[in-house]
Amino acid sequence: MNDYVLLIVCLVIFGLTVACFIWGRFSMATTAMLCLFLLVITGCLDAETALSGFSNSNTIIMAAMFVISAGFGKTKMVSKLSKLVERVGKGSFTRILAGYVLIIALLTQFIQSSMACFSIVFPLLIATCKDMKVSPSKVMFPIGIVSISTVSILPIGTNAVAYLTNNGYLESYGYTTHLFKMMDPPISRIPALIMIILYAVFLAPKFCPEKPVIPISEVESAMGGDGQKTPLKPFQEILGYSVFFGIIILLLTQSFHGIPTWEFTLLGATLMVASGILKPKDAYQAIGLGGMVLLYVGMLGLGNALTATGAGAVVGDFIANLVGGTHNGYLIGLVFFLAPFILTQVMMNVAVLTIFTPIAIVTCQSLGCNPIGPMCLVTIGSLSAFMTPMATPTVPMIMGLGGYDQKTLLKMSWLPSILMCVVNVLWVMTVFPAY
Repeated sequence: MNDYVLLIVCLVIFGLTVACFIWGRFSMATTAMLCLFLLVITGCLDAETALSGFSNSNTIIMAAMFVISAGFGKTKMVSKLSKLVERVGKGSFTRILAGYVLIIALLTQFIQSSMACFSIVFPLLIATCKDMKVSPSKVMFPIGIVSISTVSILPIGTNAVAYLTNNGYLESYGYTTHLFKMMDPPISRIPALIMIILYAVFLAPKFCPEKPVIPISEVESAMGGDGQKTPLKPFQEILGYSVFFGIIILLLTQSFHGIPTWEFTLLGATLMVASGILKPKDAYQAIGLGGMVLLYVGMLGLGNALTATGAGAVVGDFIANLVGGTHNGYLIGLVFFLAPFILTQVMMNVAVLTIFTPIAIVTCQSLGCNPIGPMCLVTIGSLSAFMTPMATPTVPMIMGLGGYDQKTLLKMSWLPSILMCVVNVLWVMTVFPAY
């Protein structure tokens, strides 16, 4: 097939995959694997790239964190910590949810992985839901969108020098009329941080289903929520604490030690099983919760195929032509937020950033306008996608643990997505005007 035919075939497979997710006739994992198979046999994706999803570091981290969280869920500490949060919240569902939201928003400033931060919090959240007799379907989405939308906003650790990367792009294109200052990236994102926290606490639960749309009983069982836990031996209890909190410390200090995340999370998962905290069958069950790992592998393959066939470049060229000639800064900002935000629902955010950052610079250069705002919005749009399981590894976790199907996820996502768009575009293009 020529490149154009491959592009069309890939887009057709993408459309069928989305339709299957919404239809709900097959499990999401089954749909994802069928999608991966079709991409390979049609030549949209080579077999090596398709299979690489199983060895992808994010896939390993996801599986390992499920095992670590399941092991921690067997300890008494989960119940103690969740009861502490309940006491601080004085039994109020809103205050308790606010506590978890603030915890995860704080963690995301130090741990540059929404998936890791979500994995740290959800065992406690499941225990709290059990104690308060609240369905996890009411809280997983609010916690999840905060973990996705608030990663690395404050200038802490490696994010403190993020502005230098943007300046490097500008310098490579010879457009140094405007350069980033260190505080520009965090300033551009703080209003959205406040908005998404308030939305998660006060509005998101109102749009979440009262009961899971798809079964999550397996999840609750694997996390120790079935009410039939066998008490651990003292040594196992201590080791369970040590592994879980040790992983958190390693995540928080990764900029200092440089150990790959997949290595120490895999070691932690292995210790949970080797020590007897989890039986092998419990570990297998934890890894396969709701088919979330298979779902991620399939969607990773689809994202790679969309990139390889040139779908992203086609959209990028279209956007460049769309904004050409306009002198309305807010319209320019709107386009450079929406395009990455929409495309990141089906492609890896790194790929989208790679495509749209140069497009934003070249477009602003031709218009003679300040590229700071559009470049900030490209970054924000690329890092704020949560409407499909293809957007980020965290979304399949949210769907499996909350019991959401694709249709439910879209119902919960449309309003915060619109608010994210409005708040970000108005704020960023006012603080960093194009002209």
